[in-house]
Amino acid sequence: MAGVPFQRHRSWFENVAIWLTAGVACALMLASFESLWLFFLESFSDAWPEFAWCFLRALVAVAALLLVLRLGTAWLPERRALRWPALALVIFTAAAAGWFAEDGLTLVLSGEPVSDGERPYMLHTMFVLALLVGVLGEYRWASLRAAAALHEAELNRVRLESELAAGRLQVLQAQIEPHFLFNSLANVRRLLRTDGRAGRAMLVDLMLYLESALPRMRGDSSTLAREAELIRAFLAVHQVRMGARLQFHIDVPHALGRHIVPPMMLLTLIENALKHGLSPLAEGGSISIVATEANDMLVLQVADTGHGLVPGSGGGTGLANIRARLRAMYGAAAGLSLQLNQPRGVVAQIHFPVHAV
Repeated sequence: MAGVPFQRHRSWFENVAIWLTAGVACALMLASFESLWLFFLESFSDAWPEFAWCFLRALVAVAALLLVLRLGTAWLPERRALRWPALALVIFTAAAAGWFAEDGLTLVLSGEPVSDGERPYMLHTMFVLALLVGVLGEYRWASLRAAAALHEAELNRVRLESELAAGRLQVLQAQIEPHFLFNSLANVRRLLRTDGRAGRAMLVDLMLYLESALPRMRGDSSTLAREAELIRAFLAVHQVRMGARLQFHIDVPHALGRHIVPPMMLLTLIENALKHGLSPLAEGGSISIVATEANDMLVLQVADTGHGLVPGSGGGTGLANIRARLRAMYGAAAGLSLQLNQPRGVVAQIHFPVHAV
């Protein structure tokens, strides 16, 4: 049918076989209705030629009817206001074609036209058959059209969800980057006021770090090895400012370094540990970063010995962004959890499915 892109394309051989089978089946049905009773009233030798003659007439009539229906329905408009009147015209035309074909065959082979008493029956039969086939074909066309529309709507929904998720990731990353840069530059300014030499050293380290980090911030993905390098440089910058108040340990096995991870996510957890955990304490503390793999899940843990959980520490912008990014990228398969560390501090843990480069 025209205007239905959802149906599977069939070869010419399949189409011929389908229409031939339908035509033979309809012809057998019509011939049976007309002459099958002769087998019960007459001998087989007398009834069989009559049945064969009825089948031949019906086959020619049905072939003409189906051909007109097939050609006519292929050009029907898609708008219902125009399609249904056009379909009615095609059905009447197909019935007339079947009737003329049977009448013509009878005249050619027997030399006599169909009797006047038989013509109304033939026309009625052709009309009922054309109506039945036309309605079934229209129902199939409508079903395929509805399936195509549903399929297209589903594709549009998936496309919109993908675009929305990508937009959310870009917005969330845009929120993270200025926050990180502002805090880092504020730390450099503060240190320059208190210790010029240490401030200049930190500024050099920060420039080296940003030279490596900024090109990766806009990426959709990174590797655990690259993120480990970034957080090591980030913590080294802060260690210049904090001195003995900051100790850190990074345990990222080399075998896990090839796994794909969301960029800047570990950095956000570490920044959160520094800001809310270690900075409020005069003596500072330590940060431990550990990466493990279990059951095809990558687990990244950031544990600090800082101030600990306080009201609002689990609902900040950084942690909210991490949860939203994990949900957008992995759905329910990923998550972020916070728990108390012993004897003090917070353990932040994120998990998501393993993907290797």
